[in-house]
Amino acid sequence: MLISSNQTAVLLGISFLVFALWAPSSHVTVFAQTGKTVPYALPENGNEVIFAYDLQNGFTPPRQNNAPVLLIRANGTVEMPSLYGEGRDIKGKLSAKELQAFLKFVIDENKFLAFDASRVQGQIEEIREKRQVPQIADAPDTIIDLKIPGHTQSVRQPAVGMPSEFKEVKSLQQLLAIRKGVNQLMSETRVGGKKGIKSLLGPINKKLKEEYPDVAPLKVSDFSGSYLKQDGSISATISRPGKGSNGNPNGTYVTGIAVIARGSEVPVVSLRVKLK
Repeated sequence: MLISSNQTAVLLGISFLVFALWAPSSHVTVFAQTGKTVPYALPENGNEVIFAYDLQNGFTPPRQNNAPVLLIRANGTVEMPSLYGEGRDIKGKLSAKELQAFLKFVIDENKFLAFDASRVQGQIEEIREKRQVPQIADAPDTIIDLKIPGHTQSVRQPAVGMPSEFKEVKSLQQLLAIRKGVNQLMSETRVGGKKGIKSLLGPINKKLKEEYPDVAPLKVSDFSGSYLKQDGSISATISRPGKGSNGNPNGTYVTGIAVIARGSEVPVVSLRVKLK
């Protein structure tokens, strides 16, 4: 944990619907690198951990160590260690601009420091009194810690209900947005960031052109997510859903899947395409 034991962890009851390390259902813009803002101060020691994300308890495999699922250091290093004895350790790097944009996303856009546990819990209890909220057993707690000069917050999020049942609780939805953004950051880090996604697009679009010459190539913005397989390989998905004349999804799609084996830089590519 980043936060010392004499600081109070914020307890928030919601469920963790998908025990996975990525969220493939949508494209998340994690870092909005626009606008002029005063940068957040960072520790002088670049190795100091300033942000950590973890999953604990619930129905999870036995862990081999107590490291968090993801941590970010003051120098922008992103670390995602192997926790369950298989897979591999993964590291990435945020630029100074990307790191500041991430902090802005967490602190400014989603009001992480302003989270009030008692107020949120009161809102949740009011909703429970009005209607029955489905429960999910064995989902893990989500833990998010932030520590930079002048700003410290620790949130522990026990899984006790479905997030969709509490849409009117704004602070809860902001925490969900942070978690979703962190999952997207993890997905991008596994494949080497935006540069890595561009590298995967080469063989994917080559195969797409060979098999479907009339289909437009996929783009970086079509990146859907990635996950680490038990054998240490990484599976990445780049997908574009089709839309009808009204702008709504029409059931068609173009999807490229790239699997990068441990120790290899050449992905194995497969396509899933539905044009009608």
